[in-house]
Amino acid sequence: MVKQSYRVTDSATLRALAHPLRQRIILELSVRRSARAADLAEIIGEPANAISYHLRSLAKANLIVEAPELARDSRDRVWTAAHPEGVYIPPDAENPAGDVLDQEFLTWVSKLIGETLPEDPRATRGRYMGAALLTKDESHTLFMEVAEVLERWRAHGMDAAAENPHDPARVFHHLAAFVGNRDLPSAGAPADVTDAEVPPTSAVS
Repeated sequence: MVKQSYRVTDSATLRALAHPLRQRIILELSVRRSARAADLAEIIGEPANAISYHLRSLAKANLIVEAPELARDSRDRVWTAAHPEGVYIPPDAENPAGDVLDQEFLTWVSKLIGETLPEDPRATRGRYMGAALLTKDESHTLFMEVAEVLERWRAHGMDAAAENPHDPARVFHHLAAFVGNRDLPSAGAPADVTDAEVPPTSAVS
């Protein structure tokens, strides 16, 4: 079941999210059931003491919580996302965190479409760009169906990573789904574009 993302508007939580390393930690925990500071340090490539500091800051902002049932002993600290459905920062929030998160994602989309994203032989890169004539109810149903498929695969990745956390074939993939109206090109747009210059609606590699 697809859940609405956790809406962040209070200044303390926004400040906690403003740091890029904390954003990376949240992103990593969004695809994992849980992780320790040492795990995240190895994944991200930062010192464990720096990761621990930022984990405490995120916990203070109620963005992550401890999972004592997964700890090996009383000194073992295991963390999980407090809002596994994701966080949403409204565009009118007076904080740079939202702009940074959006810009990072838009940069990834731009590189994917422009085929400038560095190749990773372990990953699939695909895109679908299409259009349909739908009612509002139909377009909502379409979006929820697509989102549910993506959520099902996200959960699958979490379970598989928990079973084998060091599987080298399992790598981070961004998943995205967008449905919405748009402004169509005007009738006066240049008409000398050849078929070879028109980008395909879908591509996968």
